[in-house]
Amino acid sequence: MGWLRAIKQKDNLQATELSQLKEELRRVSEKLESREGELAEALEQQTATSEILRVIASSPTDIQPVLDAVVESAARLCNATDGLIARVDGDVLIPGVAKYGSMPVPEARRLSYGTPVGRAIIDRETVHVHDLKSEVATEFPHSKPRQAISGVRTLLATPLLPKGRPFGAIVIRRMEVRPFSAEQIELLRTFADQAVIAIENVRLFQEIQQKGRQLEAANERLKELDRLKSDFVSNVSHELRTPLTAIKGAVDLLLREVPGPLNENQTHYLSRVRLNTQHLAGLINDLLDLSKIEEGKIQLDAGRVSLGGLVHEVMETVKPMAAEKPVLLEVKVPEPSVLVWADRDKVTQVLMNLIGNAIKFTPPQGRVTVSASKDGTEWAQVSINDNGPGISAEECQKIFQKFYQVSEGGGPKPKGTGLGLAISKSLVELHGGRIWVESEEGRGSTFSFTLPVSGSQDSGLL
Repeated sequence: MGWLRAIKQKDNLQATELSQLKEELRRVSEKLESREGELAEALEQQTATSEILRVIASSPTDIQPVLDAVVESAARLCNATDGLIARVDGDVLIPGVAKYGSMPVPEARRLSYGTPVGRAIIDRETVHVHDLKSEVATEFPHSKPRQAISGVRTLLATPLLPKGRPFGAIVIRRMEVRPFSAEQIELLRTFADQAVIAIENVRLFQEIQQKGRQLEAANERLKELDRLKSDFVSNVSHELRTPLTAIKGAVDLLLREVPGPLNENQTHYLSRVRLNTQHLAGLINDLLDLSKIEEGKIQLDAGRVSLGGLVHEVMETVKPMAAEKPVLLEVKVPEPSVLVWADRDKVTQVLMNLIGNAIKFTPPQGRVTVSASKDGTEWAQVSINDNGPGISAEECQKIFQKFYQVSEGGGPKPKGTGLGLAISKSLVELHGGRIWVESEEGRGSTFSFTLPVSGSQDSGLL
């Protein structure tokens, strides 16, 4: 009989172990089911978040699709009966700018602390009402008639605060008393943050568009003003040129003593008149040239030009100006001379301007050197160097701008329009070349420009 008891004890032990194994298996199964549920829920939340981000990216100018997606995901993932987004307009609350579910939407009303949504917006904090029906008499009196109509019991509201400014609130509701969990409250805040991102994106996009339209309108206005200015300058310059030509012709006749002999004082004053008329004619010509350049009316009459020969011609022209200071002129050009493809008159104008400026800013007994050389196979370079006061780095950046004038040794601005260098730059660039300055205060300046070598660009820009 002892062996029977041993068998029974063994069977009982196995049954106990089997029962324990079944219980352990049940607990493991429950954990797995719970974990699977958590993973499924997390995956659903991640999918919803990705969808909202996709909608945000695809709707940079329209906030409505984003709000619709946010309120639907919030209500569905938080197991709410419905959801809505309310918006603040001044002191008015508009409840149904976005909605999910079939529950009735309250009408627009004044923003009030006596409602859960109003309190969330005013306090800028999430409001969680476990049972609205039991709290309307004490906490939320302004919600009493609406709660009676809708039957809402549990409610959760989170404010939308782009840049800290109240936009509205996202609200989810349940028909039964079933408070939301801490995880669901945090999830609603996450959806609110996404809505805020979308709201701010749309605001920034609209602001950029508005600024762009304003800049475009201002740019068109500036273009029109610039055109009117050019027309005015051109018309006035033409009107001044005719009487100025008559004055100059009359003065020349008087100085040649055609009407009769002049005394010394008369000759002196008439010479000053002629000098001033020549200066004024130069200013008018600069204004007319600038007007033509801005209107695109300057045409190049290009051909083969001996660069060295042209430099020598211009230097002969400016010799009297240099001798008056006096300033020593020096020419360095290669032999045989470089042939360039250029408009002779336009290049002469550039040389006269640059060399004239160098003489003007060089002190007495100074030196101005003009050199020409071949820069590679396709370009020739002309440089005008002086040992004047030099130009600051700041002014070097502005010196080719229209109407900009460099002060002479810190003194007053020199006479003129400040257009010579701007015109020279445009003329050089019309040839396809470039112009620049290298200078250091107290060490003089070197202005250089390039022109295409004859044969390298015969059929190019020119």
